[in-house]
Amino acid sequence: MFGCFRRIVFLVVLCVAAIAAYLTRDRWIGYVPWLKSVPRATTTTAGGPKWEPVTDDGAARARQAIESLGKRNGPVFVSLAPGDLASYFYIALAQQLPPSADSIQASTTGSRMYVRAVISLDDFKAADALGPLSGFVGRREPLQMGGTFALVRPALAQFLVEDVRLGELPIPRGGIPKLLRQIRRGSMPPGVAENGLPFVVPTYVADARVADGKVTLYKTTPK
Repeated sequence: MFGCFRRIVFLVVLCVAAIAAYLTRDRWIGYVPWLKSVPRATTTTAGGPKWEPVTDDGAARARQAIESLGKRNGPVFVSLAPGDLASYFYIALAQQLPPSADSIQASTTGSRMYVRAVISLDDFKAADALGPLSGFVGRREPLQMGGTFALVRPALAQFLVEDVRLGELPIPRGGIPKLLRQIRRGSMPPGVAENGLPFVVPTYVADARVADGKVTLYKTTPK
């Protein structure tokens, strides 16, 4: 009986070690000669999403396009590159990310916009939100969030986060609100969803939708 029990314990330990080795493979795979040449899958492979950086030029392009919606004879909608929109809302975006966040980029996949940045877990309690999985992430990791936009009320919108990845670890959808509570800084405006990140928009912006690699903003129609 004890021999059988020891085998069961050995198999459990082996499974845990295998999972830990897979999740932390970036830290040791380079030391294994016959694995160095194995190509690593990334989100920037051919045919994958195109990541665009946050830049001053992008913010200027987005500002000019968005302000055109507020003109009397302006367009009813404008389409922006994800990097330009992220650049325009950089101040609001930065307020929703840890102070250490850098290398901020944006992209789109299907109907979702994605934003990613490199963060230090020491700035907030993200590791606590991961529970026992926190041992599988480093102290400085890429944080990637994907979601859609929704208007809370005039002048206030939210980014509804539906997909989160910390390093190479996908966060279960049920754990996203808990993780966001660790990320948010300041008080939450009324009406914002538990998986929402709020940001201010011009009063003449009525909606935002993601499609075909662009984010389209629609103006408020007069009643």
